[in-house]
Amino acid sequence: MDNFFITLRSQFSFSNVIEILVITFLIYKILMWIRGTQAEQVAKGLIIVLVLIPLSSWLGFTTLNYILNIVVTWAVILIVVVFQPELRSALEQLGNNKLFDRMFRSSGERKIYSNIQEIAKAAADMSEVRMGALMVFPVNTGLKDIEATGIKLNADISTELIENIFTPNRPLHDGAVIIDLWSGKVKTAGCLLPLTDRKTLNSSLGTRHRAGIGISEKSDAVVLIVSEETGTISMAEKGVLRRGFSEDELVDLLAERFITIDEDDDSEDDLPYDEYENINDYDEPADEKEMSTTETFANGESSDEEK
Repeated sequence: MDNFFITLRSQFSFSNVIEILVITFLIYKILMWIRGTQAEQVAKGLIIVLVLIPLSSWLGFTTLNYILNIVVTWAVILIVVVFQPELRSALEQLGNNKLFDRMFRSSGERKIYSNIQEIAKAAADMSEVRMGALMVFPVNTGLKDIEATGIKLNADISTELIENIFTPNRPLHDGAVIIDLWSGKVKTAGCLLPLTDRKTLNSSLGTRHRAGIGISEKSDAVVLIVSEETGTISMAEKGVLRRGFSEDELVDLLAERFITIDEDDDSEDDLPYDEYENINDYDEPADEKEMSTTETFANGESSDEEK
């Protein structure tokens, strides 16, 4: 027994431990990237194939084993084709080059907060008159390919501009607006967004909501959606749709995402969003007509949601 541990220790170095941890982390991230998409079912099929290869060899199924080995030989190409959206999203996140930029943006926090207030007011105004809207706020992942599908504006953020864009029968009202809070610009309007691949979503969700969820799955963007049917204000982030936001709650959520908060600063006068501390409070509806958010849309339960 002592010889066994001595041999194991001599062959199992610290670098092996690091390698195992890295591989485990990569497998975990891959599973998280494909969870809830059509690619998840394909991944299950590939796992079954990998299990069948040694099983068919052990049972002596020569022909089946030969076919399965051919499938594995071409597996790399198949994975690139089948998992293209997920691989693209993963590489965009790994290649993110804006993380360090956020360290130098504290001087513009008040401007960002002012723009957030403009956006929240526009959403509240459109909610009152049931004017549909779809706004995308990139965080770190670039959306150049999405911006290319719309009309370039590069205009300063304002309540009036946003409401004007989404006014019915205007040329750009049906598309999405890309808003860069870092630069304070409405980048593009009339953009086309990818729809979510998830089959578990409520069938009553319209294209606007499915597009909002879709872009939030494929990037780290925060998406604001105003229902054209009920005026309900929703937010999509990381594939999760949350509904029933008020104007103040919108300000709080966007401030949490886009404004760096100094935890060591006890001053209450820096920015006027300190009173809204726990965004989890908004996971449950304020009254009976609103629905709970994460669980409802993840499980595909019924709702009165609309376009």
